Amino acid sequence: MLRKLGLGIAYFIAVVYIMLIVWPAVYCLQHAGCKGPGELDAFMPAFMLTPIGIVATGFSLHNAIRSMRKRQAWSWLFGPLAVVFSIVLLGAASLIVMIIYYTVFHRFHS
Repeated sequence: MLRKLGLGIAYFIAVVYIMLIVWPAVYCLQHAGCKGPGELDAFMPAFMLTPIGIVATGFSLHNAIRSMRKRQAWSWLFGPLAVVFSIVLLGAASLIVMIIYYTVFHRFHS
């Protein structure tokens, strides 16, 4: 029971984290791109929740893969979820690598 509650919370946090990334991105696409730092502030909640979002998405991805292997009743749903969670984790990891790279690069070459 406690495990299912934890997984439910992890899925909820992962979905909220994904929505915090997708909604500003869709807005920028609809309005011909974000043209200034003021419009990019819409991504700040997603950046703030990156550590929690990555952990929750990782747990959700692990559960989705495990559920696909068990061939449970809802296994058809876990395939697309696993793809989305994988893309989010790769994107978050690349964001962290870019931040580290630009911080180190600009520190030594400024």
